[in-house]
Amino acid sequence: MSVVLSTVFTHATSFAEAFAPEKIVDALERSGAGGVVLDAGLDAARFEALARELAMRPALPVIALESPCPRSVESNAMLASIDREESEVAARAAEATLERAGELRARFVIVRLGAVRSVERDWTFAREKFLRGQLDEELARRLFEAREDSADRTLDAARRALDRLARAAERAGVVLCVKNGRRYIDLPLTRELDVLLADCAGAPVAPLCDVPAAHLQDVMGFQPLALTLAAFGERAPLVYAGDACGPLGALAPGRGEIDLPSAMAKIAKDAQLAFSPWTGLTVEEVVEATPLIDRLRA
Repeated sequence: MSVVLSTVFTHATSFAEAFAPEKIVDALERSGAGGVVLDAGLDAARFEALARELAMRPALPVIALESPCPRSVESNAMLASIDREESEVAARAAEATLERAGELRARFVIVRLGAVRSVERDWTFAREKFLRGQLDEELARRLFEAREDSADRTLDAARRALDRLARAAERAGVVLCVKNGRRYIDLPLTRELDVLLADCAGAPVAPLCDVPAAHLQDVMGFQPLALTLAAFGERAPLVYAGDACGPLGALAPGRGEIDLPSAMAKIAKDAQLAFSPWTGLTVEEVVEATPLIDRLRA
């Protein structure tokens, strides 16, 4: 299974204006990607134009959509919000994405559940300390404990949302992939993933392992990369692969700090690899990095 490439590279900060769909497809073809992940940042007009363009390129099937896709006013709503109205808005947007995925014959829809909002200020504090080299082990432990003590209501909201979306995924013939987050306040952590998957046993719900995202939690001292790989990677049908350096990821293999051969050994053998590159990369860097991601399987 050739690596698939996310369209997130089209939002790179180095680009003065949006890519035309033809140019996006040209970059995808030059990268050697075997398919496409339509990212959640695509606006409606661009999404429709790109979907039409890809429909004429059978060598570039749409493998997955990030939810919600396309971007809309609902994009900021959180599935795991303890505010029932906000969670409802996010769930409707995710259901619409699942329907689109079914129409495009995509295999996966990727969801981010959200964060424990009561400790969001802690994340800002932790990030600033980390960037200054001042986030020591004891401080990280206390911040993590505060997050754990505050997570129950958010986890309950996530369980309700996933129960609803699991049924929608089954109707659409799509696997719903729950992504691990970059921030320690994001859901789900490994224990929370076990709870969510147990609730959805028998339904088309699975984890998505984002290796560069897991690296950040590791280097900040919140959750070891090996633990995330064991929980997410060993049962993930879809994996975001790539290197990372501190908060920067995903990078080409060899450009960061991750021991990728060891990390990839923890990934399910039949998992589909995807590259969702850091938006600081240029198009040519993305094109050159994609086959290197593909070789991680070798």
